[in-house]
Amino acid sequence: MPRLIHRILALDNLRAAWDAVAENQGMPGVDNVSIRRWRRNWEARLVKLAQDVRANRYQPTPLRIRRIPKRRRNEFRTLRIPNITDRVLQRAVLQILYDLYEPRFLPCSVGYRPGKSLKDAVRRIVLLRAQDFTWVLDADIDAFFDNVDLALLRAMLREDLEDPVLLHLIDLWLAQGTTQADPPRGLPMGSPLSPLLSNRYLHPLDVGLTQDGWHVVRYADDFIVLAISREQAQVAYAKTEALLRALKLRYKPEKTAITSFRQGFDFLGVTFEGDEYRYPWENKIITVKGDRVDWLFGDYGPDY
Repeated sequence: MPRLIHRILALDNLRAAWDAVAENQGMPGVDNVSIRRWRRNWEARLVKLAQDVRANRYQPTPLRIRRIPKRRRNEFRTLRIPNITDRVLQRAVLQILYDLYEPRFLPCSVGYRPGKSLKDAVRRIVLLRAQDFTWVLDADIDAFFDNVDLALLRAMLREDLEDPVLLHLIDLWLAQGTTQADPPRGLPMGSPLSPLLSNRYLHPLDVGLTQDGWHVVRYADDFIVLAISREQAQVAYAKTEALLRALKLRYKPEKTAITSFRQGFDFLGVTFEGDEYRYPWENKIITVKGDRVDWLFGDYGPDY
């Protein structure tokens, strides 16, 4: 089997990466090179990019900072966006790493994975509710992306990847996206590779909980654990807290609670209450009762 970097730099893989970045129509990076401008000589740019990586000349540019408002008033999310060249290379890496990581990741993880979405989370939650798992640990990790411990993440990647060139590339991107220096922490929201790296970082949480028999639904750093009683949910709280501590993470107390379907809770914009769930769609509120997943949500609901 060829080294991963050879597969990453194969022209067909780079071309597919460029197509994905171009289709996304994102903003320019700090160099102000737009998708339209990159497209003018995209083939030559891909050849040069592969040559620069092979010759150890490649260096990522600084990230462009953009703050966007959250749904909560007066709260913002900070995006740190690579330029298009860096996005293409990260996307090329991502496409190859999917083949490595997708067979390892567990079904409870549905965020930022090929063929999975919030719709899968809703189906899983409705199924568990029908099986009387009606108590919920509604968990929130305190500033997850800012608090990913880079030494721990690098150790995980060294276990998984036996390609020094690829590890060097990822090290460059991790160093570039650091939000805290001592110890180095942080993944940049806005980089194509960050969602996969976040799923790899939280994979031990999935494994630790599911091996103990807990029912988890996780979308990136948002997750819930379902239980059959309040007492069991309290046990899940303590188990989850210990697993997060091992990852050098912690709960955000004001956003973490033990609740139930009777009391109601929100999961990524979908409200579950009693035997129904509801979500916004085209300036309407769609409500679904019972233990089915509606066709509207499956085909036309929120696309994330």
